[in-house]
Amino acid sequence: MDTENIPLTPQILLEVLQAATSQQHVQSASNQLSKWETTDPRLWSLLQDAYLDRSLPNDIRWIAILQLKNGVDKYWRKTATHSIPKQIKQVIKSKILTSIDEPSPQLAVQNAVVVGKISRHDYPLDWPDVFTQLTAIVRTSSEEITPETLLQLNRALQILLYVVKEHSAGKVPRMRANLHTITPEIFRVLGGVYVKCVDTWAPANAPPMELPAISLLCLKILRRLIVSGYEFPNRSETVGQFWQILQQHLASFLGLTNGSGDYVNIVRKHVIHLGKIFLDVSRTHQCSFVLLPGTLELVKFYWGLVVSHGESLASSKPIGGQGHKRQVEGNGGSDDGTEEFQEKVALHGMLLFRACVKVVYSPNATYRYRQTQEKEERTVAVDMLASQLLTPDAVIHCMEVLVTKYFMLRKGDLEGWEEDPEGWSMQWEDASESWEFLIRPCAERLFLDLVINLKDVLAGPLKRVFDSCSTPQQQDILFKDAVYTAIGLAASVLNKDASLDFDTFMNNTLVPEVQISQPYYNILRRRIAILIGQWVTVKISVPNRPTVYKIYQHLLDTSDSQNDLVVRLTAARNLKFAINDWDFKIEDFLPFANDLFEKILGLMDEVETTETKMGLLNAIGILINRLDEKVEPFAERVVNIIPPLWEATGEEHIFKQAILGVLTKVINAMKDMSVRYHHMILPLIKFGVESGTGMQVYLLEDGLELWDATIKATPAPASQELLALFPHLIPLVELGSENLRKVLEIIEGYILLAPREIIIHYRDPLFAAFNSILGGLKAEANRFIFNGVEMVIRAAGTNEEAIQTIIRSLLDSGFLLKVFEGIHGSWEARQTTGPKKKYSKVEGNILTDYLGILARIILGSSGLFVNIVEYIGQTTGEGFEVTMDWLLDEWFNHFGNMSNPKTRKLNLLALTRLLDCNQKWILKRLQDLMTVWTDVVNEFDAANDSSDDLIYWNDADDDSIGSIPHLKRMRQFATEDPVATVDVKEWIKHYLNKVQQENGGAAQFTGEWLANVDESVLKDFTKLRMM
Repeated sequence: MDTENIPLTPQILLEVLQAATSQQHVQSASNQLSKWETTDPRLWSLLQDAYLDRSLPNDIRWIAILQLKNGVDKYWRKTATHSIPKQIKQVIKSKILTSIDEPSPQLAVQNAVVVGKISRHDYPLDWPDVFTQLTAIVRTSSEEITPETLLQLNRALQILLYVVKEHSAGKVPRMRANLHTITPEIFRVLGGVYVKCVDTWAPANAPPMELPAISLLCLKILRRLIVSGYEFPNRSETVGQFWQILQQHLASFLGLTNGSGDYVNIVRKHVIHLGKIFLDVSRTHQCSFVLLPGTLELVKFYWGLVVSHGESLASSKPIGGQGHKRQVEGNGGSDDGTEEFQEKVALHGMLLFRACVKVVYSPNATYRYRQTQEKEERTVAVDMLASQLLTPDAVIHCMEVLVTKYFMLRKGDLEGWEEDPEGWSMQWEDASESWEFLIRPCAERLFLDLVINLKDVLAGPLKRVFDSCSTPQQQDILFKDAVYTAIGLAASVLNKDASLDFDTFMNNTLVPEVQISQPYYNILRRRIAILIGQWVTVKISVPNRPTVYKIYQHLLDTSDSQNDLVVRLTAARNLKFAINDWDFKIEDFLPFANDLFEKILGLMDEVETTETKMGLLNAIGILINRLDEKVEPFAERVVNIIPPLWEATGEEHIFKQAILGVLTKVINAMKDMSVRYHHMILPLIKFGVESGTGMQVYLLEDGLELWDATIKATPAPASQELLALFPHLIPLVELGSENLRKVLEIIEGYILLAPREIIIHYRDPLFAAFNSILGGLKAEANRFIFNGVEMVIRAAGTNEEAIQTIIRSLLDSGFLLKVFEGIHGSWEARQTTGPKKKYSKVEGNILTDYLGILARIILGSSGLFVNIVEYIGQTTGEGFEVTMDWLLDEWFNHFGNMSNPKTRKLNLLALTRLLDCNQKWILKRLQDLMTVWTDVVNEFDAANDSSDDLIYWNDADDDSIGSIPHLKRMRQFATEDPVATVDVKEWIKHYLNKVQQENGGAAQFTGEWLANVDESVLKDFTKLRMM
């Protein structure tokens, strides 16, 4: 299809829509529609006409309404580019409710979405009657229910649902206020429709399914209105009445949910949605939820359903009290969804009970001012819950139900354990975050809330339950597993408030239990592995840590048949809590390290899924981190599993990130011995940071961490393979992302490791990259750039040829030109005052860095510095004298703003060395020099002994270097720095005496140059006795 200059007409639009339904022409049709979007706004009304034309095939109408929906998203807003004109909008809105009897459900839903999006933009200013129109249709259609009016009612409610959805999702206060205004009328109408429908279909055994669908739609809308349409639902009499009706319907609906079929399914949907209403109100309006009539009875009713469902679970316990397998009749294995439905209802009961606990102990935070009435309502709500629901007896009963009914493993759990141990183990590992959707994690969350907030009530009873089964003689495995679950979750409370002696319990009970080899004791072994992991961070004494390691060592032993894959995976994952604890002592762990490493690595070979391997790899990473340099015997095995694991992860970047993280820990632990792994590590670094791989966006941060660790752990000389990675840093510098600091740290590491190679081969692209981002960064990031440049200059030492080569590259890249422009701009700004005053674009800290670069050049060669100033003077046309004059003027002026003593010393050394040039432009600055000398020397003298680290390197830190090559290089580099080695007084004396001799001796020098120095400045300097 040729899309060039095709006019938009209804017929041509239909042809394009027809073409869009064909795979062969869909691309060209899409292009034409996209072109019309921005060139002819009539497209939108014509698309609506196509949708409304029921003589057209539904696939054409489908594309038309989808295009209209996308157009409303992109172009309805007034500020949008190519926004839809107001006249076209009016045409669309005038027709949009005419399809209220649309027979196709799919098309009707899309039209409802369009109405919702338009109303969000236009109500109330440009479409003030949208709610009135919809409410009128609902009211009229519900007066006399016939097949025709049922369809209209369904479509009108569907549209109203999406309109309310859009408005309830808005966070703008104005939109909220508008919804609050129209909610009462809509609520009364929909409430009446809902009650009328339920009263019609509920008594019938086989009503028309359209009626329950209408009442379900009403519930969906009413749920959003209660939550978002009222600020205080409890203050509305209408809401209170409807709230009581919903409670009555809940009880009656539950009586209709037995059996199967469409009718039962729709009733179950009503029950589930009633639960959603109660839950949403409890989360959004905590106090209103409690104060609405009958709420406490509602929560108690739901809790009764929780208990009832728990009883059914307990009656189907798959293992008897003596560890024998039981034949479970019924097992809920029917496919009518009864068990799933009952579990959802019980889950709602738990969530509602938990919401009540949160009202009392964790109220929703708000920054809104609360009126007196609201504060009083909260007090009443809390008192009601505390006195009528959360009583000591009720809380203890709740705890018992959770522990004895919901903490026990079910038959389905054990079947999953046997059929897919690896998948089952991972599923349970990840289930804790799904507490809003799964009943077991929800039970654990509710138990934890009760124990934490009501520990005075629960600590004693929980301790008694624990005592009743804390002996090896208690053989009800599932009950013991449930109690141990509770003991683990409540570890901090039991340790503090019940004085549970876990050390004794571990030695007297857990140690014998993990050695029992009777059937189903693998269940208890898994739980013990988790239990110890939970308690080790709370209280297991240091002398008992070897016992912990012995238990995990035993649980990882493949020769014991009770240690199946689930037990060993659980032990491996929970071992990390024992070794990543504050009280971990490596000398206690070392006797077990070799065996535990071998067992976990062997487990890596046994499992199949990448997710499981990554979980084990995480545990291995923590082991490596804690063992540090003592990991050497195991490092080879760890590294050998990386290549196949890397290949197996494919495009799963999260797993590749974990692999890079483990390798970083290996490098940090092995230090200089890690060079043997470069053949495997360097390609992975390249893969992670190279832009062409498609993985850079995911792996860059972890790849840079590994690269940084590799550079720092590599002893000199660097291999060619490692140096060959350096060019990949250049585009990363130019990228200037949040990882720039790490990139610059790696560059510094390279300069220290291989200064000659970096200067010879990479100085030009490096300085060009620095220049590309210079000035666009904050002061802290600029410091890293200048530090890198300073290190390159310092690496050249006093070799004038090398320094000249570096300076040439700095000039060619434009870096030094930017430095001089920045200094000149700062100087120029100081020359202006008043309304037309100029302001420097360079911050004070950055100006200090600029001058620091020049200071390093001077210390390398003062003659080359003079040549630079001459070049700058020629480039700007100012000449040498003028350039040097404003440069030194700004330098001396800014010296007082330098606060770091080492920075002040560096600049003093450089400015003093300029006397070596014996030129007028520096000799006439003797007064400025003497002011600097006096300030710095007095500062050092005042610091007394503490000034040593400002002048000489302090050797007291040698012990911290160890065998880390990078730290050794840094120490050597620092000890060779004049800032750390030169005595300031001797430096000043040397150059001052030298310039005196070169100018005819002290007397002639005094008469010709010192006579121009202010008497007080000269007097202060003379006191230092350096002349």
